Amino acid sequence: MLREGKALLMIADPEAARAPHGIEPAWLPVFYNPRMTFNRDLSVLALEAYTAYYAPHKPIHLVDALSGTGVRAIRYSLETSHVETVHANDIDPLACRVIQENIILNGLKDRVVAHCRDAISLLTELRRKEPLLFIDVDPFGSPAPYSQQALKATGHKGLAAFTATDLAVLEASKPQAARRKYWVEAVKVPESKEVGVRILLGYLARVAASLDKSVRPLLAYYADHYYRVYLLVERGAKKADAMLREHVGTVTYCPAIGKSFVKDGEACPNGVKIGPLWVGGLFDKDYLEKLLLLVERYKYLPTYRRIIKLLSDIYREAQVCSSCIYYRLDTIASKLKTNLPPIRGLVQELEDRGYKAARTHFDPAGIRTDAPFQVVADLIRGWWR
Repeated sequence: MLREGKALLMIADPEAARAPHGIEPAWLPVFYNPRMTFNRDLSVLALEAYTAYYAPHKPIHLVDALSGTGVRAIRYSLETSHVETVHANDIDPLACRVIQENIILNGLKDRVVAHCRDAISLLTELRRKEPLLFIDVDPFGSPAPYSQQALKATGHKGLAAFTATDLAVLEASKPQAARRKYWVEAVKVPESKEVGVRILLGYLARVAASLDKSVRPLLAYYADHYYRVYLLVERGAKKADAMLREHVGTVTYCPAIGKSFVKDGEACPNGVKIGPLWVGGLFDKDYLEKLLLLVERYKYLPTYRRIIKLLSDIYREAQVCSSCIYYRLDTIASKLKTNLPPIRGLVQELEDRGYKAARTHFDPAGIRTDAPFQVVADLIRGWWR
């Protein structure tokens, strides 16, 4: 038995999955990953902000498609407002029994419904029965197999959340798998952490467009060993066409200078094209402001300070330019055959020159700025002179 957030949970003994590097959650008879507590904590806040400010009607019904122990579904019911029914699903019979026990343990028999189904068939059935304004897909690996039905089941102006832990694929360490799973031509680049989430978003956008729907990222971030994205979903073929035209495209990587570009790839005639992927914004400033406004309600969470730090870092990035790719400074300095300047000092110098600049949460050696590449390169080159 353990507590996470306001939920009391029965889980398998973690010692049954003890590995040399720590607990291996995939070895447990029912999957539970304590390392993803931060993900779940932030998910609770993300849902609260959505229902408070964006949901077209309240209360809402939602689906946790791959529940494991049911922890995420139970926490949504206990820790957020404006939620009426939560569907907690897992295809494994033992997991279903654990979900049912945990529902009873938390006194939620009237609010959380347990299902023992294939996630895709359940989403197909539920979307015909009731309006679903939040679908959460949190798999072990890629969300791609569930994406079409999840986006189809998400109602107009609903929220769809996806976790991806297959970073080796999305960051193009396995380019053939990236082509197979995400329909993208990709190469490993210095800014792979951001390019990877753009590949994920580009794939989800194209899946949505095939359903005559559009998506808009409210929040997309990297943490620990995964990506997490929250997408506002809207119906309409014209909106889908506009999304594809304006926000799905290619990125150009310039090996000679160690930088990837969204819009000025023509400056690199021998560049390598990556795509199709998402070239629009990764963050919505209004949504981030709402998250930072509501986070005070969640001071009881052990990850409270980490949530504030991540959201504050991302908010600073969003103030700069969320549709441009960050600069991986150590790579650029290496290409220029010079030492890396102090990153904080470089950010300050760019601001003093009238540019916007901030460190990026994607990479400790990265900054996001609207300054042209040559300005950044000249600063790095001349820093130690």
